[in-house]
Amino acid sequence: MPDWRHFAEDLAAARATQVLIGVLLAIQLGLGMLGGFDSVPDIYRSFGLSRTGVSEGRVWQLVTYGFLHGNWAHFALNALALLLLGPRLERIGGVSLWWRLMLSGLIAGGGMYLLADRAADQPLVGISGAVMAALLWITGVSPGSQLWLLRISGKSLGLGILLASAVLTLTNPSLELPLLSDWGRAMGEHAGRLVFGVAHACHLGGALAGWLGARWTLRPRVTLARLQRDRRRREGG
Repeated sequence: MPDWRHFAEDLAAARATQVLIGVLLAIQLGLGMLGGFDSVPDIYRSFGLSRTGVSEGRVWQLVTYGFLHGNWAHFALNALALLLLGPRLERIGGVSLWWRLMLSGLIAGGGMYLLADRAADQPLVGISGAVMAALLWITGVSPGSQLWLLRISGKSLGLGILLASAVLTLTNPSLELPLLSDWGRAMGEHAGRLVFGVAHACHLGGALAGWLGARWTLRPRVTLARLQRDRRRREGG
């Protein structure tokens, strides 16, 4: 069966992914009708993620920032990623794991942003932390497989994303880390905001959540046969 037919079947059954994308679309439409950030900045300050907001007790921002997007291009990119990853995650891990991974990706991504990005005084929006968690979970539990449209192994893709996110986080010039920030400034001179106009720390946090989630999923399970084998080993010794 061709890959696109597998994808279509997964998408048709992916209720949680469909609901999430529908909610994100409704919010984006509503904010767009209100005029976006320029017209309703208080909404973004209240529900987008910032160090100031969390320090003032608005801890819900660690989740709600994922439901807002800066513009339609930002929304479309994340929605497309959810469309490609969410159905496969639901099929392999189930809806319960899907929700846990989405939430852990958002929280871990937001936490890393607050910890490692000097721009965290500005509201962060976007669900990319959850997207990265889904991607790294899938590549972690299926290291030998290939994602739809991507012709490299899951293991190579996951490792590459983790390393790239870590390097871009640590070379952010705003951190003022010796040598690393110099490299970041050099990259920024050639690519400008294409490099550090993205919250790489958020991506790194989400990716780590997905990687750890995959390790947890694949952990050795305690079975009756294993317990009996261990007991025989102990008694025989």
